Amino acid sequence: MIQRQKGCNDIYGREAKVWKYVDTVIDALMEKYNYNYIRTPIFEATELFHRGMGETTDVVTKESYDFEDKGGRKITLRPEGTAGVVRSFIENKMYGDPNQPVKVYYNGTMYRYERPQSGRDRELTQFGMEILGSDDPLSDAEIISAAVNLYKMLGLKEIKVNLNTLGDNESRNKYREELIKYFKPHIKDFCEDCRERLEKNPLRILDCKVDKDNEILKNAPKTLDYLNDESRDRFEKVQEYLDIMQIKYEINPNIVRGLDYYNHTVFEIEAKVEGFGSNNVIGAGGRYNGLVNQLDGPETPCVGFASGIGRIVMALDSILNSRIKISRFHCRNRIYRSWTKRSIQTSR
Repeated sequence: MIQRQKGCNDIYGREAKVWKYVDTVIDALMEKYNYNYIRTPIFEATELFHRGMGETTDVVTKESYDFEDKGGRKITLRPEGTAGVVRSFIENKMYGDPNQPVKVYYNGTMYRYERPQSGRDRELTQFGMEILGSDDPLSDAEIISAAVNLYKMLGLKEIKVNLNTLGDNESRNKYREELIKYFKPHIKDFCEDCRERLEKNPLRILDCKVDKDNEILKNAPKTLDYLNDESRDRFEKVQEYLDIMQIKYEINPNIVRGLDYYNHTVFEIEAKVEGFGSNNVIGAGGRYNGLVNQLDGPETPCVGFASGIGRIVMALDSILNSRIKISRFHCRNRIYRSWTKRSIQTSR
């Protein structure tokens, strides 16, 4: 019997209805926030992701599905949505549209060659939204607000925003130098991947899953200590807007994100979900002001967010199962109380 490939899933029955429900809520919310739907190809030129995401990221070095087509062209199945959106933005000259900034969202299939585990498959569906052409800190707050509101509309509870900033290029380069100085004497105590990252991109060491409990890692320099005045002021404005929007957040200087194109605001959003344990991040994003130019487009400030639909569905399924358990408990309690009452009356 031919079976589905490892890390891929058939979605049907009740689960399929939940997926469709999530899609409906996303579409309705994006209409309210005035985002337009965009659909980009599932496969693109390999160079797009290698240049856009960075040669040192795990997605590029370990997880991307790369192959040559019959014409000898190097092709990659898209591992994330932002690079394809930026390529489309440049190729279709959206930067020339009279209505700026360009606000789009996508909801499609991505592919990453990694060890399948709960909530992390080789074929995954990702929802994302991008604002291209705005450097206003209000855009950062808007993206975070839309994400938080989506999760609330879906019924998730105890939503928490972890917020940080990497600063501009000057701040980031200064921080990079300090990280190299800090890690160099201790680098032998880290995994092989981290040893390779030291000179290429030391920020990636902070995102290491293997050495996450290493005390040296926990005491590493923090991004907030190396911000210049402009970057610090910008981050404070983002916080002011979130306060006005009544979006709860916590400053977490350990958030750096796993892709090389981020600068300034970065964030992760968590929700308390039974069964998720410590891995309760359901969405993340940040600002990437240099990516359009890096991919041969004009200087264009951008900010975006992405969330795996599979993890959202898992969270909703957990909530639904909890409600069923509670409902059954209350039902049993009512039956027990009714039986007890009848027993007492009978004994009288």
